[in-house]
Amino acid sequence: MTRLLTLNLQGYADRHGPWDERRKLIERAITEAQPDIVTLQAVALDPEQHPSDQATQLAASLEGYRAVFVAAQTHPDGRQDGLAFLTMGPLPDVRRHELSLQPGLEDPSRRVLLHGRFETPEGPLDVFGAHFSWVPAQQEDNVREALSVLEGTAGPAAVLAGDFNMQPDSPHLGGLREAEWIDAWAALHPAENGFTFAEDRDPSIRIDYVWTRGVRAQTISVVLAESEGLRRASDHAGLLVKLERP
Repeated sequence: MTRLLTLNLQGYADRHGPWDERRKLIERAITEAQPDIVTLQAVALDPEQHPSDQATQLAASLEGYRAVFVAAQTHPDGRQDGLAFLTMGPLPDVRRHELSLQPGLEDPSRRVLLHGRFETPEGPLDVFGAHFSWVPAQQEDNVREALSVLEGTAGPAAVLAGDFNMQPDSPHLGGLREAEWIDAWAALHPAENGFTFAEDRDPSIRIDYVWTRGVRAQTISVVLAESEGLRRASDHAGLLVKLERP
C-alpha cells in the first residue's frame, strides 16, 4: 500500500501566518501521516526569504525525506514558483510538461504538469502533480493538454493530484472522467463535501483532487483543514490517500 499526500503550500503568503509557523504545522502532519509520496503545489523559491525552495526546507526537517523542486516560472527578480515532490524512497526521474498560456487573461501564471515515476512495493507508480489555472478558458486548455500528456506517458498505475482550481461540477473535468480517471473523493465519499479551500476561515469549496487510474484509493481524508488559533498551514487543506493495486 502506498500513502500519498497532496497540498498547496500557498508560497510565502502570510494571510494565515508566516511561513516559519505554517511550516511547523505541515511538518507535523507529514510526520504523523508518514506518506510515501508528497506532491506539492505553489512551492516558492525566494532568495530573500531562504536560499532553498520550500519543499527542500521541509525535507531538511523531516527524517528520511528528500525533495525535488521544479519551477513553473521564474520572475525577473529571481523568484521562482513551481511544483515539488517529497519522498521517503529514491527520488524519481522527474519530467516537466509545460502547458500553454493564453495571452491577455487575468491569470498570467505559467502552468506545468510534474511527472515522477516512483518505485513502490507493488510496482511502478506514475504520479502527476498539477496546479491548474483559476480562469475557465485556461482551465479548459490545462485539462486538455494534461490529458494528452497522461495518455502519452502514464503507465498502467497512475495518479493525478493537486490543485485544480475547479469545483466538481466544472465541465472541464468531464474529459478526465471520459478517459476513465477516478475522482477518489467522489468514489469513496459521494455524500460528503470534501472541502479543501478556505476562502475565509474554514474550507468551503472542493478544488483539490486525487484522480486514479489502474490503482485504487482504499481511503482518502482531508488533512490540515483546521486552524490553530489564527494560524493555518495554508489556504488549502491537503488530501491524504492510501493506494492499492486492484
